[in-house]
Amino acid sequence: MRRLSLVWLVGLLVAAPALAGPKNVNSVGVKLPADAAPAQQQVLTLPPRFSEGDQGVYVDWSKTIWKSAWHPSLQSEPLVELNGDYEVRPLAAERWTVSEDGRTWTFTLRKGLQWSDGKPLTAHDFEFTIKRLANPETGHEAPWYFGAIKNLQAANEGKAKLDDIGVKAVNPTTLRITTTDPTPFLAMLLADLYVVPKHVVSKLGDAWSSSPETAVSAGPFKLVKWEPGKELVYVANPKYRGVRKPYLERIIYKLSRDESLLPAYTAGEIDAIPWPYEGLFTSADIAKLEGDAQLKDSQRFRWPDFMSWELDFGGADTAFKDARVRKAFALAIDKQALIDTTMRGTAVAASGFVPPGFHCAKPERLEGMQGFDPEQARKLLAEAGFPGGKGFPKYELFLRAPSPTIKAAAEEIRAMLKKNLGIEVGIQILDRKVFMDRLKKYELPLVLIGWAFDYYDGSNFLSVYRSGGRHPWSNAEFDQLVDKANAGGDDAARCGLYQKAEELLVQDVGAVFLWHPVVTQLVKPWVKGELFKANKFGVASWPQMLHGALVPAVYISKEKPAQP
Repeated sequence: MRRLSLVWLVGLLVAAPALAGPKNVNSVGVKLPADAAPAQQQVLTLPPRFSEGDQGVYVDWSKTIWKSAWHPSLQSEPLVELNGDYEVRPLAAERWTVSEDGRTWTFTLRKGLQWSDGKPLTAHDFEFTIKRLANPETGHEAPWYFGAIKNLQAANEGKAKLDDIGVKAVNPTTLRITTTDPTPFLAMLLADLYVVPKHVVSKLGDAWSSSPETAVSAGPFKLVKWEPGKELVYVANPKYRGVRKPYLERIIYKLSRDESLLPAYTAGEIDAIPWPYEGLFTSADIAKLEGDAQLKDSQRFRWPDFMSWELDFGGADTAFKDARVRKAFALAIDKQALIDTTMRGTAVAASGFVPPGFHCAKPERLEGMQGFDPEQARKLLAEAGFPGGKGFPKYELFLRAPSPTIKAAAEEIRAMLKKNLGIEVGIQILDRKVFMDRLKKYELPLVLIGWAFDYYDGSNFLSVYRSGGRHPWSNAEFDQLVDKANAGGDDAARCGLYQKAEELLVQDVGAVFLWHPVVTQLVKPWVKGELFKANKFGVASWPQMLHGALVPAVYISKEKPAQP
């Protein structure tokens, strides 16, 4: 679910509030760094969240992720956040305790928090938010993400009442959350719980976040303009009472649908291309970057992303119920050729699901399990009853609103399956919401999809393939290993369990694991802040911006040329 992606925003075409004083203090009382441009110039302009432009209807992740126009962290205040080292730190909650059995978490909210309409932000808002995303009438794509909370999954499936969910506002500043089993990583999960205003949503319903007039904010910015297909604009929230007060006055998202963002960047129309999704650069873009020393050496940031792309299969009503067929597909795909041609070196081949360097990753134990061996692939396919591909059903390979690079990768995979197995597959593109709804119902026989980390724990990857998750593959031994690791204990012991589970997943070809992206981002030299300090993984720039942890620390320096 993650990343799925980073968090910014808004251009205001009305009179700006009173800004800088003699000491260069901005409109929300924050003193700017010595090298900062004047407060009225603290405007960051960014491209849309996804490469295909403005696809969103809401800015409310308790309603939807894939139909959200932008990440809600600018105008929401989660209980906690993840810092640049992916560690949990307090946000709306100033402290919390965990019961001796590891199942009951009690969060104490900071006093004085409020919404931009002046109403208090309380524990009741958080209780309301959790029950809202669990409510099957809401239609949320991924309530399972918070499935550790007691009865949440059952309520979403209509097997329990919403009031049975393990969340309770004890009083306005105390929230109690109960999990079914010990869940040591619960606080990490809650960094993605973006609270909504109960008093507004109860009255207006889903449309509350679609208009600047009703989209009240508890975060450091508030929405002031939303012109679909053109721009989304946020300004610093003067009624914000949390700990993330920003340097920036405005964040403007340009909602263009251009396939390539590089022309807008080089023309100075946007200040950065920060999103950690490969495919935002075309092959021509990559060639231009390699040939431009200024861009390549001083404005480009690259690092291996904690993300995996895989080919996932349908369930018992498809030919993929036979492990030999799944294995044949795995052995028929030349991953390195895919990376060398289509990916143009912006990825590394995957031997398993958990990316190298991530918590509990041990990819060396998986090498060769899904290697390229077309002869063996043809043999397995024949043993399964489809010699030379004869009689194999015609399936579509489904893509989720893909970038040009992902579309090209799908075409190359299709060609490899034809050449090495004699199998014809079609390609069908769906928008994000439709794709995820159908994926959740196990209606898609073959998909090319990515998973990016949300928090730094092995559970964030391996739990994806537990029975009843977003894919129909099921293995009881795998479930037992993951459940035991998820319950906590010594970190080395947990990692051993996750590694055994991943080995089962790869051996049984729960999916064909293809590549891990190498992120490329471009940032203008006048964009400054804490994000340029290397974290403990040696990464400098914006990998954690999706959660908004570092947004308030970003500012515009005096290096930015004056606008004509």
